Amino acid sequence: MKIGIDARFFGKAGPGRYTKNIIQHLEKLDKVNQYIIFLCRDNFEQYLPQNPNFKKVLADYRWYSFQEQTGFLLKVLSQKLDLFYVPHFNIPVLYPGRIVTAIPDMTMHTFSTERGTTLPIWYFRLKKMVYKLVFWWAVLRSCRVIVPSKTVLAEFKQNLHGFKTTKYVLAYEGVDPDFKKEVKDPQKVLGKYKVGADFILSVGSMYEHKNMGGLITAFRILRDRYNYPGQLVLVSKQDKFSARFYEEVKNLGLAEQILFLAYADPRHQSEIVVSDEEIIALRMKARLYVMAAFKEGFSLTGLEGMVLGLPAALSDIECHKEVYGDSVLYFDPNSPEDIAEKLNTLLTDETLRQSYINKGYEQVKKYDWLETARITLNVFNEAIKDRK
Repeated sequence: MKIGIDARFFGKAGPGRYTKNIIQHLEKLDKVNQYIIFLCRDNFEQYLPQNPNFKKVLADYRWYSFQEQTGFLLKVLSQKLDLFYVPHFNIPVLYPGRIVTAIPDMTMHTFSTERGTTLPIWYFRLKKMVYKLVFWWAVLRSCRVIVPSKTVLAEFKQNLHGFKTTKYVLAYEGVDPDFKKEVKDPQKVLGKYKVGADFILSVGSMYEHKNMGGLITAFRILRDRYNYPGQLVLVSKQDKFSARFYEEVKNLGLAEQILFLAYADPRHQSEIVVSDEEIIALRMKARLYVMAAFKEGFSLTGLEGMVLGLPAALSDIECHKEVYGDSVLYFDPNSPEDIAEKLNTLLTDETLRQSYINKGYEQVKKYDWLETARITLNVFNEAIKDRK
């Protein structure tokens, strides 16, 4: 069987990390099928096949573009695949062959609002309408859709009608093995970014559903009401969403207390500023991890910290409760006062803090990319079997 994988996100955050881990773990499992890995020019050299059955092909077409629907379509067709795997929803809509997708969430369906956009309202509405149409078409065309949590699965069933339950396959994600390796001199990273000895860490984008405004307000309460002397360290990419919060914090005079590492070096031109090794160093030295999101599909970053003994305080939402169980301290994401209170509790109660560290070590053992890849490979085999 000849399987193509759209890996144009390879090496990027979010779907790129998912793609990287699926490919690397499929290489360990599958010695039978042939794989064609489609990559962009900027990540072509990042991927070095470790299995002779895996061959990379240059497909330098930007995602969400017209070229994706034309040039990339022709590139995929030229490979004469038995199955095409897209770890996202942005498929070439005219591709006629069998497709398996892995879709991480339905946030644009269930949470995205005009209040959170930086686009003109008319353009945002048009973009969202097109998105929903393409999303629905991707699900329709897919013989299987892999989802990362029961929470997301329930949202598919609730928002997309007319599809059989057997179309959806649950496959939890895992912690990237690269994040399990401690770095030798984490203090050097703290010095580079002017991070003090006492700090709270948060890693992720700053889209509306991430509730960054609520977290910043909660941190101000933590300092003013509970006299917390440390910093809030935020790791994200450079984009219009993070830039907006960065300017707000500067205007509040809190730039030294709330650190936006993406803007630590004004000469840095790449949207990704903080490397994986630097994130590891920050997780090794942070007092706790916080995620105040209103909505998540799997929410992996808390688990990545748990591997290194970092306790977490997370928003009390369905996804977090499903993935983390009782291994974290929960708070109401709609209440900055409750966020601040729970952060203070985890900062000051050392016995409680240690209990969550121990629970975290156990919780993270439940998730493994090798198992995710094993489920994915079974999906591939079943998809081809269904055709015969």
